[in-house]
Amino acid sequence: MVAFNSLTDEEKMLIPVSPKDSTVEKINIANKNKSLIHIDYDKQQVYSVTFNNNEIDSSGNLTIFFGLDRQTVVGKGFTSK
Repeated sequence: MVAFNSLTDEEKMLIPVSPKDSTVEKINIANKNKSLIHIDYDKQQVYSVTFNNNEIDSSGNLTIFFGLDRQTVVGKGFTSK
């Protein structure tokens, strides 16, 4: 729920289903997602919470990135499906 609560009202409107319809992964920061992570974040891994079934299919899925403490939002954006 921390991920869902960190969304703006506009971002919440993109999720037509429950926030429980999301996936959580511990991932390495790579070129494909590095631009979505805050520049001051200095770790090599993050937790990603991907909200599936967004209304904007052409943009990909809305993803929130958390630090390893699982509380601090370190980035967000749309990622490829």
